[in-house]
Amino acid sequence: MAFRELFDALDHFDAHLASRRYLCGPVLTEADVRLFVTLVRFDEVYVVHFKTNRKLIREYKHLHGWLRDVYQYAGGAVGRTVNM
Repeated sequence: MAFRELFDALDHFDAHLASRRYLCGPVLTEADVRLFVTLVRFDEVYVVHFKTNRKLIREYKHLHGWLRDVYQYAGGAVGRTVNM
């Protein structure tokens, strides 16, 4: 059940970001940051260790694009906080 709910939520956010740059409006908010910290490690950690392997984040057109945008936010300042 949790597996299905997780991917239903990812599908929802992917559709939501099809027509928006950020989750809650025209600027980066805490909601974006909170989703970012989960999704930036999803393919590398969650898929491998928790077997959430129905679909990778890089297979979601809008989530993947959004993730790249947030990573590069503020001249790459957000990306510099990621240590994989």
